[in-house]
Amino acid sequence: MKKGIQCTLIFAFRALAVILAILPLFFSPDLLQAQQLLSLPVDLSYLSQRADVIIQGKIVSVGHGTLPGYPNIRTTSVTLQVENMLRGPSTGSYTFRESYLGRRPGAGKQNYLSGQRVLLFLPSPSQIGLSSPIGFEQGRFHIARDAGGAEMIVNEVGNLGLFKDVEQKASKQGKKLTPNQRRTASIKGGPVRLDDFVSLTRSLISLPRIQ
Repeated sequence: MKKGIQCTLIFAFRALAVILAILPLFFSPDLLQAQQLLSLPVDLSYLSQRADVIIQGKIVSVGHGTLPGYPNIRTTSVTLQVENMLRGPSTGSYTFRESYLGRRPGAGKQNYLSGQRVLLFLPSPSQIGLSSPIGFEQGRFHIARDAGGAEMIVNEVGNLGLFKDVEQKASKQGKKLTPNQRRTASIKGGPVRLDDFVSLTRSLISLPRIQ
């Protein structure tokens, strides 16, 4: 009987330790905002104004493990060879660590593969070193060539809603888009040319920042 009580107490203390370990993550402002954005649609204007790092590059390494100091928190560490840093530190490579806490098992291991070319809209790392794309799948773009050899870019929701009201939002801030940028902003969904996407993003990052 006493042995059973001891086992129950040990289990309870272990469970409490796990809860205490992950509790700070749930109250991290960055994570709370990221979780909120998971269920909210975001457009390119918001991504461009909110992200602290906007990086285009090739994934050269992907590591899976736990967050230092939080052994129960699974993370993915991604290192990019920088091709184009639209906003962020001037460097040849960039590494960030993403948590997939609360998401389906294995989700974090499927999002990034060595050799992929991506364009990411990231916030600055949180106090505990975590950083996930703004809007998760909405802020993570994949780059590939189409049948004609043109470089195309699309996020993981097919660019749906990505350009919604972007031209109007830019106009309200006194930003006039070029004819080509307006054509890009009129696309309803699906892959778009990488150079057109980057051109439009460069215009939008000149708008006032969103915190």
